[in-house]
Parts: sequence; C-alpha cells; structure tokens
Amino acid sequence: MAKEAISQGFTGTQKGLSYVGIHAYGYSGPIDVDNNETTLLQFSTGSAYIKGIFQPQYMVANAGIATEDYRFIVKFDNQEVSSMLIAEGADRDAFYNVVNLIIPPYTTIEITGANVTDSNTRAVGAIITGKVY
Repeated sequence: MAKEAISQGFTGTQKGLSYVGIHAYGYSGPIDVDNNETTLLQFSTGSAYIKGIFQPQYMVANAGIATEDYRFIVKFDNQEVSSMLIAEGADRDAFYNVVNLIIPPYTTIEITGANVTDSNTRAVGAIITGKVY
C-alpha cells in the first residue's frame, strides 16, 4: 500500500482534499447554490487511488426541500461519472444518501450542485471521505 499521504489535522472548509494518515477528506462547508452549476469541491489526486464516498449536504436548518430539486454531479477529468438528484417532495433524509467512489491516481475531481427547480439560493455542500491506497 502506498503511504504518500501527508499527515495533518482538520483544515476546515475548503474546495480541496486533505489527508490524515492514510485517510482523505474534503468538506466544502455551506455554499450558496442557485440554478447555476456551482463547484462544491475540486481537487487533483496524486499517485495513489482513493476508495471513498461522496455525500451531498443541505445546510439550512428547518427549511425543508419540499419544493426544490437539487442535482449533484461528480466529474473525473471533466467527465461526468455520477449524479444524484434530490427530487421535489423527497424525504429530507435523501440528502444523507451516498455515492461510492473509486478515484484513480492523477485525476482531477469536481463536484458541483445546482437547484434545478428555480433560481432560489440555498446553502448546500459536499463531503467526501475515503482511504488512500
């Protein structure tokens, strides 16, 4: 197993990827998203691959999502590899679904979000966690 990850503590919200030992994480924090595709996370990997998960986040407490649809897209080297639509009327827990990922070495990752129902702005975010091999 490659052990090239840099050990560091929690670095807070950012669009990049952080390493703690052989684990990696990205946490965008709340980002205001309207009907334009908005970058939540963006980073490039090194020579190791990452086995991880992506989890979309709805950051507005007590606001519900009953009237708005949000689409989250995962791209590897600008190619869409996965997307998730949290649809109108969906249970708010749908935002806690995950997408399993195997991220290849030397790959640029971008995760975006957009309100596909209307132009309202809401705070959403992205979390990615994984193990570096």
